Amino acid sequence: MAALYGTAPLPVFLDSAAEVGILAHVELSELQAVMTTLHSAGKFILLNMDTCEGLAHDKAAIDYLAGIGVAGLVSTRVATLLRASRAGMITMQKVFVTDRTTWPRSLKALEQSAPNLVQLMPAPMLSRLGAADREQLPPIVAAGFVSNEKEARAALAAGAIALSTSEQRLWKLPAGALGAP
Repeated sequence: MAALYGTAPLPVFLDSAAEVGILAHVELSELQAVMTTLHSAGKFILLNMDTCEGLAHDKAAIDYLAGIGVAGLVSTRVATLLRASRAGMITMQKVFVTDRTTWPRSLKALEQSAPNLVQLMPAPMLSRLGAADREQLPPIVAAGFVSNEKEARAALAAGAIALSTSEQRLWKLPAGALGAP
């Protein structure tokens, strides 16, 4: 998955093999035009709602996003993910694992929001989780500190179903090039 911070990386993403992107830090005034461009190119987008200024985390915002073609949302907020799920969107909860003390809170939040996917950050933490921990999670998208093929392969080998990276050279790899499931 291409991690797009703002609109500057759009041309590279549009020309890449990556079919899915996580869009963050896009101004509300640009969002509809960006979504139209990405849909026209056949790209599937998850919007990181927490980073887009001008969007409240309420039903009206979710309805607006669904109306302009946002098919999925990324958030750290349980209530936002629940609203998005009720609106028929794919949901991905972003979880930051900084140490073992944050893990129980993360599991509780994931249990409450029941997202379709979990974005686990940083990616190297995935290899530190035991099998029992990974089994409690929805499908995992590894993110953070995935900057080369070796790190990407390690995250996939540790159980991630996909990677999210802003490293544009990795976007150009054909599907399956890293041994992805």
